Amino acid sequence: MNREAAETREGEVVKLSDPVSLTIPSRAEYVLLARLVVSQVGQLAGFGPEDIYDLKLAVTEAVTNVIRHATVDSFEVEYRVLPGAVEITVKDAGGGFEVEALNPTPDAQGGFGLAVIKSLVDEVKLESAPGGGTRLRMVRRAAAAARTEIG
Repeated sequence: MNREAAETREGEVVKLSDPVSLTIPSRAEYVLLARLVVSQVGQLAGFGPEDIYDLKLAVTEAVTNVIRHATVDSFEVEYRVLPGAVEITVKDAGGGFEVEALNPTPDAQGGFGLAVIKSLVDEVKLESAPGGGTRLRMVRRAAAAARTEIG
């Protein structure tokens, strides 16, 4: 397999062709590990501190949702550097649920985690089915890339 070599220099954006995948035990003490990895991936992508902070919050919410709601021993977080963006996918093999049945606005029953994630990233795709596990894909574009696209 041919992989791109990555040299890191101040201000250089690194493009990685392969994702970084982390299998995490479904316990709260491992949330920090998921945050540390996304922080490094954000740095490799050339993100600034605010973008990295938002990525860390989004990952925290996503993995906390798995730990709270999926009955699994472990789950996977995949990180990928894209041109001007970072993609994070959180996958579990839990019981799943009907995505359409989710309340679109947070209430006393919950829903705050997904609302927070949607406010922190540019794209969210949630896939799940009863008995089929859940997959949450998030994409955050760098603030500089977003400004370039707009103006």
